[in-house]
Amino acid sequence: MSKKNNDFFSIGEFSRLFGISKQTLFYYERNNIFSPAQIDANGYRYYSLEQYFIFEIIISLRKLGISLKEIGSYVKNRNLDALRLLFSSKVLEYDLQIELLQRNRDNLLVNIKRLQQAKASKKDCITLEHCAEEYYVADDFSAFQSSMKEQVECIAKHNLPFAKSEIFNEFFMGYLIKKEDLLSSDPLSFKQIFTPVSQPDEYANHLIKSHGLYAKITTPDGYHVNYEKALQKLLSFIERNELTIVGDAYLAQLSNYWSAPARDEYVTQISIQVEYK
Repeated sequence: MSKKNNDFFSIGEFSRLFGISKQTLFYYERNNIFSPAQIDANGYRYYSLEQYFIFEIIISLRKLGISLKEIGSYVKNRNLDALRLLFSSKVLEYDLQIELLQRNRDNLLVNIKRLQQAKASKKDCITLEHCAEEYYVADDFSAFQSSMKEQVECIAKHNLPFAKSEIFNEFFMGYLIKKEDLLSSDPLSFKQIFTPVSQPDEYANHLIKSHGLYAKITTPDGYHVNYEKALQKLLSFIERNELTIVGDAYLAQLSNYWSAPARDEYVTQISIQVEYK
């Protein structure tokens, strides 16, 4: 037994070297990643002195999120090139994670700014603002005149790419009114829904909201009941100030069910691209 005391660690001694439980060692043994050098007839397990260094590799690679299968394969076939490739693969994975985290951070900042804008907005106040280019995804919304269930199904289809993406997007969906409909006798014609996106490459079918001068009005949403009045007020402002409509109208919710418990607390901004005559 004295030789074992000098040349081996019991499972208790070995687990204390790494500050882990015996169950963790059993776990690696069950998964054929790391087994004791000796198992006596009575079931006592013993680990060789050299095994300390092998297990150091294993628990260190686990900190990097490397799978047990990869670790097991590497431990059995250790060499310089294999370790370099293992590390390089993790660097690439981290780069992608960092990019995703950065994009999600940027999108959170966009949403924070929008919420601040909703809180500070003056209802029914019209402004003229020079706006930078933006990006959005749009889909058909011919279901607007259909049943509520069909509307929700249409919205869900539009939102599905956002739901499946790892990129955070709060789904603050809005309605898009085409320029030709704005100039018709029935300007409140919702044929498309849209969702802003922060980066042009986030979604393959993105569209561009042009930079330029926009006439804007913010209105209490009331779940769509105030749209017509606000839109007519904005169109009257455009005509009165000898402005020309050169783009579509975007009805974007600054505050919706995410941040308001009641529909009459929703806030919507209507913006139309214009030019001076």
